[in-house]
Amino acid sequence: MKAISIADVYCKDELAGSIRRTAQGATFEYAASFLEGHDEPIAFHLPLGRNPIETRGVNLHPFFAGLLPEGYRLEALLRRLKSSRDDLLSMMVATGFDCIGDVSVVAEGRAPTARGVSADLGRLGELSFAALLRESVASIGVKPLANIPGVQEKVSASMISFPVRSKRHAGHYILKLNPVDKQTLVQNEFFFLRAARSCGLRVAKAELIHDKEGAPGLLVERFDRNRTSEGVEKIHQEDGCQFLDRYPADKYAVSAADIARGLASVSTTPIVDVLTWVRWVAFAYLIGNGDLHAKNVSVLRTPQGRVGISPAYDVLSTLPYGDKTLALKVDGRDNNLKRAGLVSFAERFGVRKVATLAMLDELCDGIVKQVDSIGEIGLGAKATAHLARVITKRREDLGGA
Repeated sequence: MKAISIADVYCKDELAGSIRRTAQGATFEYAASFLEGHDEPIAFHLPLGRNPIETRGVNLHPFFAGLLPEGYRLEALLRRLKSSRDDLLSMMVATGFDCIGDVSVVAEGRAPTARGVSADLGRLGELSFAALLRESVASIGVKPLANIPGVQEKVSASMISFPVRSKRHAGHYILKLNPVDKQTLVQNEFFFLRAARSCGLRVAKAELIHDKEGAPGLLVERFDRNRTSEGVEKIHQEDGCQFLDRYPADKYAVSAADIARGLASVSTTPIVDVLTWVRWVAFAYLIGNGDLHAKNVSVLRTPQGRVGISPAYDVLSTLPYGDKTLALKVDGRDNNLKRAGLVSFAERFGVRKVATLAMLDELCDGIVKQVDSIGEIGLGAKATAHLARVITKRREDLGGA
């Protein structure tokens, strides 16, 4: 693939500007027509203005870099492109036609078009998930890979995921599949998404499904797509790295406090969203989710301009796979969290003590009903018993009686 020098950026279906490669990095410049018709930028850290916004050392700004795929699809792309691993702009153009959120990045002079996988989700028993995966990577011009060991250093990122559109209606989804070496990840996530909902978290809608070979998959409805009478509306979404103006490589380098400060700076209801974030962190500790990193928390901006934390996603326990500490530290701690510490943390961001205590009580009460059902995941007797013991102990740490 020839290295890309210029790319067009669309917000929803409107040309918003362009990215240009420079000797030092890249610039992004808004289109004059977009500036005339809009009072909101396409990203929190790409402010409206007529002057180019420059980045040095990397040929893509942090916001755009955050739109790149991770895991299997990224590795497949890297093996196919005849460019260096750090040529983010060329990779962005190869995959930017259907990014998370409302921004698309395409080759200069081309409009974003619907590509990728479209399937009749009402006939799941006749589908092959392996075939859908092959179609997904083929849509970005690469050949599928049999297996990629060690794609990421964390458990949940090794799950294979790709976007899918429904042929029957205007629904947009992410289909997640188990990697070869971890055959319970989708069952794990499905179980803990339900558990999270019972503990008061608002979570992504998901369904555990099986294909014609009996292979499991997790079908997650995209909350950055909204079905309307006129079709599908794209909703602006930014993950923690993006709203902190950090590159994806920093997703483990920030802290829980950095995310709270970022939420407070962009949210329409900052105290509410900080309390929600503390709930996410507490639940991650409770179930042993060591992969609640900065890219696994996002905010949405509605068409009316309101900004708030998204439903929770990528919720699972990494404990059965050997990862028991939190991805982001809370006041220097990635383990052994306590009730009082979370109360103190939340208070620094304006959350009243009584609100945090009530949240923790709801969390601890809700998880009790789930412990006896952990065997549904299929981890095996020893791993299941260990996970149940850890959750019970951590429930005591958070103050559940």
